[in-house]
Amino acid sequence: MSNRITRPGRKTRSFNSLVFNLFSFLVIINFIINFCSASNLLARDRGEEILRKVEARTIGDKAPADIQAEMVMVIRTARGDEKKRELMVWTKNNPSGDDWRLMKFLAPADLKDLGFLVLADDQMYLYLPEFQRVRRIASHNKKESFVGSDFSYDDLGTAGFSAFFIPKFKEENERAWVLELERKPGAKKQYSRIILTVDRATELPVRVELYDDSGRLFKVETQENSRIGQYWVPTKFVMENVRTGSSTVLELKNVKVDQNLGAEIFSERNLKRSVSR
Repeated sequence: MSNRITRPGRKTRSFNSLVFNLFSFLVIINFIINFCSASNLLARDRGEEILRKVEARTIGDKAPADIQAEMVMVIRTARGDEKKRELMVWTKNNPSGDDWRLMKFLAPADLKDLGFLVLADDQMYLYLPEFQRVRRIASHNKKESFVGSDFSYDDLGTAGFSAFFIPKFKEENERAWVLELERKPGAKKQYSRIILTVDRATELPVRVELYDDSGRLFKVETQENSRIGQYWVPTKFVMENVRTGSSTVLELKNVKVDQNLGAEIFSERNLKRSVSR
C-alpha cells in the first residue's frame, strides 16, 4: 500500500493563482472607484463652500443692498477700432430672490434712453426708444450680443451661479481658489462649463473662462474689485472673445451703495423714462 502524498498539480496552482490575481484586481478597482467617488464628493463640497462665499459677496448678506453708478462701455475690435458708450446703472440686492438691474444709455445720441431691465433670469426687457416699445428677451435670444458688445444678455443677467451650475473645487494657491462649474441638466444657460478664479482676500471672482456647448473656450472675462465703504464691489469687467479677438470693457464710476433704492426704479414704466446723470 502506497503512502505517497498527492500534491496539487500545475493546473491547480495556476487556477488558484488566477483566482487570487482576479480577486486582487477587483479589490484594487473597488478601492480606486471608492477613492475617486470620495475625492469627487470632497471636491464638490469644497466647491459649494467657496461658491457660497462668492455669492454672499455678490447677491447675499455681505453685498450692498443696492448700487447706483455711472458706467463707461468701450468696445474694441480685433483691429483696434473703438466705440465708447455711457450709461447709468442701478442694481438692487434681493437675498431671497434674484437681484434686479437697470441699465440706461446716456450716449451716444443714437442709443440715448435705450434701456435694459433684469428682474429674474427669465425676465429681461429691452426698451427701444426709436419704436417706443419694450421687448422681452426670450430664452433663446439671451446668448445674443448686448448692443454690439462682447457681453450677451445672459452675461448681464442675474449674478448667481449656484442655481444653474454644479461647482467643483479644482485647485488653489496663496492668492486664489479655482472652481469648475458644470451646467446643471435642464438649465437654460449659455455656457456648458465655467472655470472661475476667486480672489481669496475679497472672495470675489477675478477671472472667468466661459466654454460653449461643444466644450471649446469661447470668452474670458477678467474682473477688478474695489473697496466701497464696507463692501468689496466689482468695478471693472473686461470681456474678451477668444475667437474674434474683440473685447469690451465695462467700468463703473462714482459708485454709491446702500441708497435705499425703491422697487419702482426697477419697473417697465421707469425703463421707458429718459435719464441723466
